[in-house]
Amino acid sequence: MERQNPTALQVESWLKELGVEWLRQWDTLVFLYRHHASLASAEHVAQLLGYSTNEVVAALDSLESLSLVKRSRVSQGVRLYEFAAPDDSRRGDHLDRLMALAYDRAGRLFLAKALRRGGPTNHNDGAPRSRGPERTGTWLKVI
Repeated sequence: MERQNPTALQVESWLKELGVEWLRQWDTLVFLYRHHASLASAEHVAQLLGYSTNEVVAALDSLESLSLVKRSRVSQGVRLYEFAAPDDSRRGDHLDRLMALAYDRAGRLFLAKALRRGGPTNHNDGAPRSRGPERTGTWLKVI
């Protein structure tokens, strides 16, 4: 697919058509798209992505309801999570364009900005949680 520079309005339209509203949904979808399938617990996927388990479970639930993810029943504490290509060619085209945009850092930042703008405004906005020291002014707060 040829590289293009879509407008913010186009990107927001493509995300809306897919039903992706939050950054955590997008990150979870990209993870499964790139791995095609993952045999893991939601907790493990959350650790890999840098989100809380509850955020990833919510993202997986919503992506499953959008028919973008399939998951098996729980077996020994894990499920098989599998990316599911959209049946509708229009949605598939939008997903392809968004994945192409997410190929480089500038595109990922563009998508993150679009998703943060449309995401919830509370503390569960989908942004990865920092596990490192907290910066306060010019000093690191380590405790």
